[in-house]
Amino acid sequence: MKNFKTIMKMLIILGVFFTLSSCKKDKEEGEGAGTIAGKFDYQNSSNNINSGDYRGGNGDGAWLYFLTPEFNSVQIRFKNLGNYVIPIGSFTYKNGAPYNTATNFAGGAVTINNVTDEINGGSVVISKDGDKYNITFNATTAKGPLKGNYTGELKKI
Repeated sequence: MKNFKTIMKMLIILGVFFTLSSCKKDKEEGEGAGTIAGKFDYQNSSNNINSGDYRGGNGDGAWLYFLTPEFNSVQIRFKNLGNYVIPIGSFTYKNGAPYNTATNFAGGAVTINNVTDEINGGSVVISKDGDKYNITFNATTAKGPLKGNYTGELKKI
């Protein structure tokens, strides 16, 4: 009986040890997800951006997406480019003809608390250094200005 109690104590101690060590690892992994890579300001609210990605536009260009931990977002659209192309340079809003892929972006949207407003003007500047992009946007919507920046890698979706 004494051996049984000793074995049970050892099993409990080992179980607690493994449980605590696995929780510490999860906590460490979760801390990286909170990294701030940029921010955007819209309607008197500042939003931290923690991720950026780019997506194909069904054969008609590409989209850049910037997401916050609260799932608010900014999307910027470029037309007449190949899918998954990230243009480099300075761009002004133009959604009609004539549209120049070297100097124009076609709009996009900002979403706050599940309410989306379309971009209807402004500018976007994109530069690249290695794998990291530096993106600044100064846009407008029907509800006011949208300003922001993002520095980091863009994940292909």
